[in-house]
Amino acid sequence: MDELSGQTTRTASSVTRYESLIIAAILGVAVLFRLWDLGARNLWTDEAWVALAALAPTPGEALTLGRSTPPFYTLTVWGLVQVWGGSEAVLRSLSFALGVGSVALFWPVARHLTNRIAALLGLALVALSPVLVYFSKELKQYSGDAFFAILMVWLAERLKERPSYARWLTLALVGLVALGFSHGAVFVLPAILLVLWLESPRPHRFRVIGLGALWGSAIIIFFMLVYRGQVNLELVAYWLRDYPDFSGLTPFLMWFGGSWVRYFHYFFHYFFASPWGWLWGEVFVMVGLVLLVREGPRRLLIYWGGPLLLVFGASVLHRYPFMGHYNGSRLLLFSAPWLYLITAIGTAAVVTRLWSQPRPWRWLAPALAGLILITLQPLALVQENLHPQANRQELKPLAAYLQKHLRPGDRIYVYFHAIYPFKYYYHGKLTGVVWGKSCVETNLELPPSKSGSPQRLWLVASHFRDLAPLRRFAMRLLGPDWREEALLTRQNAALFLFVHRDRTLANLRRMPAKSPQSGTAAPSGERACLEIPPPPRP
Repeated sequence: MDELSGQTTRTASSVTRYESLIIAAILGVAVLFRLWDLGARNLWTDEAWVALAALAPTPGEALTLGRSTPPFYTLTVWGLVQVWGGSEAVLRSLSFALGVGSVALFWPVARHLTNRIAALLGLALVALSPVLVYFSKELKQYSGDAFFAILMVWLAERLKERPSYARWLTLALVGLVALGFSHGAVFVLPAILLVLWLESPRPHRFRVIGLGALWGSAIIIFFMLVYRGQVNLELVAYWLRDYPDFSGLTPFLMWFGGSWVRYFHYFFHYFFASPWGWLWGEVFVMVGLVLLVREGPRRLLIYWGGPLLLVFGASVLHRYPFMGHYNGSRLLLFSAPWLYLITAIGTAAVVTRLWSQPRPWRWLAPALAGLILITLQPLALVQENLHPQANRQELKPLAAYLQKHLRPGDRIYVYFHAIYPFKYYYHGKLTGVVWGKSCVETNLELPPSKSGSPQRLWLVASHFRDLAPLRRFAMRLLGPDWREEALLTRQNAALFLFVHRDRTLANLRRMPAKSPQSGTAAPSGERACLEIPPPPRP
């Protein structure tokens, strides 16, 4: 008996040791993927406006320039810049820390909610997901959405397990902080409250009510002081197709079905080489959902589905897109950890159940695993995670080239989507630069040059699909009197040099003496640019 007991103990110790090694390996790979290329990739359009906000001299100016960025995220990045400088790596360091924190926290939460095999598989999915890796090294708040979703669930699970005043207070305070870092926290916190209400003893429900009152008051305060001023009507119009179509039952079902297709495709398609390989994820999610309904824990359904239901309600009110087009599902990144965990639960259950069958049926398990591996693209997955291609816009070398080769009398026109990265990377004088007003404007007018040099215009562009539409845009903008003299390109960035055909100042179109402006646009403003699909992103 003692010998058997000792053997069991050694076996358990061996399993624990191997499990620890696997977890350490997964965490190591996760950190490597999120650290690699952190400062090498140039800032793209949306990142650059956050970067300019972080470079502002005062916190107040940083909050103003941060536009729709959550205030605590903006202020934290601003503080990092004051201490360490404004390099790309420093600017993205907060997203990196939040991304690594998401992976580290996910394991204890997953292990608390499901079995060891499913938890390990879920951890691997979260660590390797190109979507989560990408946003861990992008200067945007989305990695914080996932981090605070996991953190809030972890704190709620600990509180349910052993309630104490300290844990109630910690959960309450972290919820307040989450609202300042993550827009998605508005949808996550009600799901936490619902789980606590359903699973807390009756005397503790008064505390849940108090917690809800605190968070509800904070949401109102944040909205009145910060988020109301950040509402952008142009963006509301941009997301119009991602709001429910109630014109009839068939249009609604088509919209609703398309939304879910976009959602699953967004979070799974980078894992697979086959164009339809992402359907594996959808299948195993369905299996996982069935298992959760039958066997539990059903609160995981609330952690995942509750916030999505609230997002749907917000989209009905035209305030938040529901699984948006052009990879708009990034706005639902707070749901990604639970989506991957449900996928892992379904996958582990199917493979385990097949393996438990008598021979020869048990060999269906390795056959299924082999079939999934065939559709995977491990090398492409590693390449994408180390060197993301989404939103690569190498404008920095073009800005340096322009600064070196600019002549007296030259003009600079900056394409709309290139404005913020150009301001970040160009270190010359910005007086006289013409800032694009939209992506469809025409009839650019320039004041006469004060120098006797030939009239030349540099057009700086980024965030475009290919050069052909950009050349057509330039023709409409400048007219037939200008010809393309030179072109320098980098990935998703271009620097054109145009020369006036007559090369005399007399033929230049004149305008009243005032600051240089771009011409008319039809339609004008940001909406015209937003109607043009941006380059693909994860």
